[in-house]
Amino acid sequence: MKHNQSNLLIFILLALGLGACNKTLDFTDEEQLEKNEKSIQDYLTTNNLSATKDSSGMYYVKRVSNPQGVKAKVGDQVAIYSKIYTLDGTVIDSTETAAKKPLRFTFGTNYHLFGVERGISLMQEGEKMTLLLPFYLAFGNVGYDNLPAYSPVRVELELAQVRTEAQQIADYISTKGYTISETTPRGVRIIRQKTVAGDTLGKGKTVSVNYTGKLLSDKEFDKGSFSITTGNGGFIVGFEEGISHLRRGEKAVLIFPSAIGYGKSGSQSGTIPPYTPLVFEIEVLE
Repeated sequence: MKHNQSNLLIFILLALGLGACNKTLDFTDEEQLEKNEKSIQDYLTTNNLSATKDSSGMYYVKRVSNPQGVKAKVGDQVAIYSKIYTLDGTVIDSTETAAKKPLRFTFGTNYHLFGVERGISLMQEGEKMTLLLPFYLAFGNVGYDNLPAYSPVRVELELAQVRTEAQQIADYISTKGYTISETTPRGVRIIRQKTVAGDTLGKGKTVSVNYTGKLLSDKEFDKGSFSITTGNGGFIVGFEEGISHLRRGEKAVLIFPSAIGYGKSGSQSGTIPPYTPLVFEIEVLE
């Protein structure tokens, strides 16, 4: 459920409280903002709700509080349950709450609606909120499915889990039943599956390798064979560092964080999202 936002820049600026921009709005947009505000106020009155208004223009009601829960930081993986309604109660979109399958994504990468990510930023793990979003924090000025353009929405949101990259990697290793053979200084976890005697490659050695690259979801993003000279800087840091700690003839699984992978930007192709840990199954040929 990835929502494409086409909100005008002016509304993003307004949402972030970056100045008094109303003078640049055309009449139609100002009118829609006023209509949204009235609709939200009417909803609050009708349902006898006391809500807090955020600087973005979002209204929220904390339904379940968990002061001891962790807050999501940019780059953390969050798992949420959400249900999005029109203000008259029509369901627009939802996660599979009944099946206990949350939506998982990397927080702070504009994956979801701006208002939902804004809501997550105010929550701690285990908390539930009702969000009332004006159109510029929701589906914008183009609508969504049967939802008309400029519509405010209500979101019932639960922040079910927050996981750092280190926690995601640890969970993956535990689920796979792997035993870490070695962790390099920069954080490459090496799980040797075939070990041979002798010195590790170190820097400046040219070898041929077979490899399969995967995400922690086990989704394969690349596979092949090539020659590599270790330490030349021709590949991502985690990949090169992991191979330099192997020996000719060894097979291993390399797992490392995004900081030594494709970082906060992800791959240019978009195959690897921002802040994504990577897994490589490696065979160093004789």
